[in-house]
Amino acid sequence: MTLGVVTLLLGGGVVNGGNNGDVDLSQDITESESSEDEENVPNQRPWFRIYPPEIDEMQQNFEKNAGPQEAPPRNSRPISYFFLFMTMDFLRQIVTETNRYAADYIASKDRIQRFSRLHDWFKVGVLTLKDLKAFLAVIIKKPVITEYWNTRFASQSAKWFRDMFSRNRFQLILKFFHITNNDMIPTRDDPKYSPTRTFQCFVDLFNAKSKQYYTPNQSL
Repeated sequence: MTLGVVTLLLGGGVVNGGNNGDVDLSQDITESESSEDEENVPNQRPWFRIYPPEIDEMQQNFEKNAGPQEAPPRNSRPISYFFLFMTMDFLRQIVTETNRYAADYIASKDRIQRFSRLHDWFKVGVLTLKDLKAFLAVIIKKPVITEYWNTRFASQSAKWFRDMFSRNRFQLILKFFHITNNDMIPTRDDPKYSPTRTFQCFVDLFNAKSKQYYTPNQSL
């Protein structure tokens, strides 16, 4: 009988019963019992849920028009996509906050040294929207700031950049670059303080524009 049990556990359809002869297991299950079991299992579905309730709800409410939304025409220039996220209103905000910070910084100085580059800020004037666009366009071109004015090697020279910005002007814009009013940022001892407050407005803008211009698929 032990051999018959082993054969059954190994998946054999016929059990060797020793002296009792071969026993067909299929005879132990009558047609009435089989049909009764089928009636007790509605639609032959498993006893467990394939998806949790929240997945079912997501499937019902999911919008199927996934992909880019309100995108520029296919042959548009790259700058068109850039301005989807860096809106003109946001660029004007950067101009305003950069000039505000520059004015506050300079006003905080009791005396400006004779050869300080801060004098160039007054000579050239405050930051304009045109200056900011040029600044953003060239700032990602070189790995090191000093390389913008490198004249030792012709292959590394960027004369067009030097024609756009003097060294002092570029470094001053970089120094004063701001997107948030410092007076509106809670101090460290304030319960509302957050390390991201200086750039949170850009994060919020990017998230909002991402939702506006792209609808993801249900499964990412």
